[in-house]
Amino acid sequence: MLGTQAGAADPDWLRYAAAFAPLLAAVIAAWIAWRTLAQRRQADRRDQWWKRTQWAIDLAMDRDFSRAIVGLVALKHLAASDLCTDEDYEMLDKIGGAKIDALTLSEESARREASNPQPTESPPAHHEAAAARAREHGTAAPPGAAARTTVIPVALESRGEQVLATSAGMAKVLTEADRLVSFVASLRTGGRRPESGGTSNG
Repeated sequence: MLGTQAGAADPDWLRYAAAFAPLLAAVIAAWIAWRTLAQRRQADRRDQWWKRTQWAIDLAMDRDFSRAIVGLVALKHLAASDLCTDEDYEMLDKIGGAKIDALTLSEESARREASNPQPTESPPAHHEAAAARAREHGTAAPPGAAARTTVIPVALESRGEQVLATSAGMAKVLTEADRLVSFVASLRTGGRRPESGGTSNG
């Protein structure tokens, strides 16, 4: 008796299963398509983030102080993105540190040269004019330009020390590089990103 009832129920179960099979297959296919699209969008966002980061790195390492400031500010903004990985944080930290090292080492060389002046003739007028223009634009003075004696102290919070800059432009670059290093360090140690996030960076 029970076997007969089970045998009668089996065709109904199979009919229901056959009716729902296409729907189940459609749901699975839709989920797979959505997942693939989401992964592709994430990869595209990551690719765009990296292109912007490369552009910002090129600017940050430029010898022109104005361009370097733009690059460092852009890198700090890009570091806040949810696309930034631990390896990216390490890279950005090294870039900021390298920029600080490059400027402080060149400043150290300039100080050594200033402390051991070589007897030279007074610079021509066009060199003095070039030095004045360089001071106005915050760029390095061309070779042979008149030496500047003004120094600007810059506190590097990321290193807990103070360095001296020979121009306002150099001081700004050092400050922005220090901000980048400090910001990246706070993200790495804090384990979380600011609420402003960076979803628009991708």
